[in-house]
Amino acid sequence: MKTISLKGGSLSRTYWMPDEKIVRKEISRVENREYGFMRWYSQLKKLQEYNTLYPGLFPKVVNADSNKTTAWFDLEYLEGFRDIKTILTKDILSEEQIFRMSKAVWKGLNTLHSIKKEPIPGAPRLYFDEEIDQKIADAISLPSFKDFFYRGTYGFNGDLVVGIGGYLHGLKEYFAELENDEECNIHGNPTLENIMYSFEEDRVVFIDVYDESMWNTKYLDYAQVLQCSRSHYGFINDRDVRVVGIDLFNPHGGTEHFDTFNKHFISELPEDKMKLIDILEASQFIRMLPFKLIAGDINKAKYFYAHACKLFSKAMK
Repeated sequence: MKTISLKGGSLSRTYWMPDEKIVRKEISRVENREYGFMRWYSQLKKLQEYNTLYPGLFPKVVNADSNKTTAWFDLEYLEGFRDIKTILTKDILSEEQIFRMSKAVWKGLNTLHSIKKEPIPGAPRLYFDEEIDQKIADAISLPSFKDFFYRGTYGFNGDLVVGIGGYLHGLKEYFAELENDEECNIHGNPTLENIMYSFEEDRVVFIDVYDESMWNTKYLDYAQVLQCSRSHYGFINDRDVRVVGIDLFNPHGGTEHFDTFNKHFISELPEDKMKLIDILEASQFIRMLPFKLIAGDINKAKYFYAHACKLFSKAMK
């Protein structure tokens, strides 16, 4: 059976089966269950829910199965759609085309966020405890990262960056004081790699939903778009970074289309929520740390950690 590998998570394997016209996402049932299988399973259940609530906005689940060591589910193949990260990286585009993509993303997000939830008091505090504080604890429990973390200062693309330890108390207080007055359905991981776009239909389909966000706020989704459009996460993640001791470098350019997309996307964000969105963008690079480290992507984990620290230094002024 012919298969073509696709990108799709640090611990899962995703591939296209053209003869079957499906995309299969599989995961180990044995190794790294907390960061692998449980995340895979929560994604499956969230896709089931969203297929019902938002017809056409997420790929249909057509099958699920397992054996003693592996589990998988199959999704419909989205003919004519490509992920926006790839489009912005590889295509020659006009500003009008990029503007239309941004509008399509906003239309999809607004549809998704239109279903409100009863806010849970304390959800922002839980987000800090689990998605920032706990992820740091998980990361520094691994020898591959512990010594680097405790160095405390880093050279980051020529700038001096201070580690997150200097911001943790302020971040804890910030999230403790946030009023949680609105929650809604969210994607949980809408990086540009997880947003498929069709030029012909001028619409998006969201893939790779995430159900462990702790706090269902639309600002988290906005921050994760910025993670790619403003921080260039997907573009950098596809390339090598240089790590020499505590000095970290991204030697690549070529992000002009991302910057144009970001200009249009960010113009529709609420100005009075930008500090929160900026902090949540920085937090994405902390949330991913254990996944990167467990998958053996040590240099990227270190690079994106330093990037998070730089973002926190700006947002927490």
